[in-house]
Amino acid sequence: MKKIAIVLVLLLLATAFAVAQQERRILDEDTDIGGSDDPVNDDTVIAPPPMPTVPESDTVVGKSLVKTMTRATNVVRTAVSRLHLTGSGLAISEGDAFEFAYAKVVVGAVKVRASSDDNTTEPFVSKRLGVLMLDKDKYHLKDIAVSGEEISAEIYGPTTTANAASAPIGELKVKRFEKPGQDIWAGNMVISDRGYNIYLLGMKRQFKLAEITEKVGEYCTGNAEDSRCRNIAPECAQDTVQCKERVSNYCQLNPSDLKCLQLKKLYCLRNASDERCREYLKDLCEENSGLAHCKVKTVAGKVVTSINANKVLAITAEKGEVARNLVKTKVRDGLKILKNRVEDADTGLEES
Repeated sequence: MKKIAIVLVLLLLATAFAVAQQERRILDEDTDIGGSDDPVNDDTVIAPPPMPTVPESDTVVGKSLVKTMTRATNVVRTAVSRLHLTGSGLAISEGDAFEFAYAKVVVGAVKVRASSDDNTTEPFVSKRLGVLMLDKDKYHLKDIAVSGEEISAEIYGPTTTANAASAPIGELKVKRFEKPGQDIWAGNMVISDRGYNIYLLGMKRQFKLAEITEKVGEYCTGNAEDSRCRNIAPECAQDTVQCKERVSNYCQLNPSDLKCLQLKKLYCLRNASDERCREYLKDLCEENSGLAHCKVKTVAGKVVTSINANKVLAITAEKGEVARNLVKTKVRDGLKILKNRVEDADTGLEES
C-alpha cells in the first residue's frame, strides 16, 4: 500500500502542475489532486442536519491534533482543502469478468487562484478535482458531486494535460460500503459507452499538522465570537488577518491544547466527508461509542463503528469557496443506461 500511496502522490503532483499552467496555481508540494471542476446548476439540494457545535466543556477530543508529529523548520501550507476519496482496486467489465483494469481514484478539493468566472473577491477559491488511473491511462474528473456516502463525476481523457478533452467520455458513481476494518467504495463506471463495475479499497489518511492548524485558523477568522479563538488570539475580536496566523501558529506549537482540539472536532463535525476527519471521528468513537456523532452497526454479525449522518455535516462551505455544487443529486444518462444500482444498493449494515 505504501508503494500505491507514493504513486498517487507523484500522480497528483504532476497533474497539479498542469493545472498551474492554466493560471490555477496549486499551493501544495505534497498531495495535490489534478483536473478541473466546472460549476453546474444543481438539480436537487438536500437539506443538511443542524449545524454541529462543540461545547467548551467537551474534553472527548483526542490527545493531539495529529497522530504522528513531524515538525519542520519551514512549514509548507497545504493546498488540499478536503480529501473525499483515496482508493485503489479493480474496474471490471459488466460483460466479461475477465476484462478488468487496475484502478486508482483520488477525489478532493484544492485551493486554486480565483479567476473572474468565480465571482469572488477572495484571492483563492476551493474547487473539487479528481484523478482516475486505469492501468497506465490517466483521466481527470469534473463535475464532482459529493453527497454523504456517494460520489459521482464525469470522466475526461485519457490525457496528459489538465484540459486536453473538451467533452466527457464517461461517468463514475461510487458508494461507500463499510466493512469490518476496511471501507470499500463500489459502483458503476461508463467509459466510451462500455460499462464497468468498480471496487476501490479506501486508503486511510490522517491530518498533517499544517493542514489541521490551517483549518482551525480559518474557522477563527470567520467566527470571531468563539471564545476559544479570542482566548488564543485577542485579534480575533476584530476579525483581522492576524487572527488566522496567530491561531494557526499557536496550535502548531501547542498541538495538545484543549482549545485547539475542540476546534479540530468542530471542523470535522462540519466536514465529515473529508477522509481525514472521518478517521479522526471514528477514532473518537472507538474509544467512546456513546458520543453523539457515533453509530454502531453490524456487518455479517461483526461490529462496525461508524458515523451518525444525522449528527454531522458532510461539507461546510469555506471562506472564498464557490458554494455551488456542494451537495446534489443528479441522474446521469450514461449511468442510467446501465443498471445503476448504486443509490439502491444494500450496504448490509444494521444498527446494533
